[in-house]
Amino acid sequence: MKLIGISGVARSGKDLFTTVAQEVLKQHGIKTERFALAYELKSDLKDLIHAKTGIDAFTENTEEKNIIRPLLVAYGDVMRKISDGKYWTQKVEQRLGKSKVDIAFVTDIRYDHYIEDECAWLQLKQSGKLIHLTKYVMSPMPQGKRFSKNKQTKVYQTAPNEHELVNDPKVRKRADLKIEWEDVSNQGGDITKNPTIVKIVTDALYEINALSNLS
Repeated sequence: MKLIGISGVARSGKDLFTTVAQEVLKQHGIKTERFALAYELKSDLKDLIHAKTGIDAFTENTEEKNIIRPLLVAYGDVMRKISDGKYWTQKVEQRLGKSKVDIAFVTDIRYDHYIEDECAWLQLKQSGKLIHLTKYVMSPMPQGKRFSKNKQTKVYQTAPNEHELVNDPKVRKRADLKIEWEDVSNQGGDITKNPTIVKIVTDALYEINALSNLS
């Protein structure tokens, strides 16, 4: 099994990349599965959160997410500290051991703080590849007090919290492949079938030998 980790700040397109990659690989007859460290975190706290708040830890409701997020972040950080960063990766590793696919994606590699942290676990212990995503939008370039309609500049997605602000640059530095891609969500249609997105993902899979080694 080949392991691919996806990194980047929130809303950088990690799930989008994985969804498109799985479809591309499926067309080549390659079996895939996705895993997430955050899934393990929410699973750990699911019963407690529901009992105390009535909220499902896996809720997609933005307001509910905002309510429980501080608890999830705090608990996740505590377990990382007492395990030197290994608690969540060990849980995913157990699931990986039961999987029979050709390629597995871990969609939320976020830390490179401890010696055996998420990056080291992925790249050294699992011999996996790490892809880092940075999303941007094109915006008029400011000139004095005005904005030029003719000159455009990239405005990058920023880290939404202190954890990502500190750790994302470290993870990006470790990445085997760094991708910058434009936010095309305003172009309409099914974004997973956007030709530009599909090409970026396909090229990335070839670059890290996810296709050539198995197809």
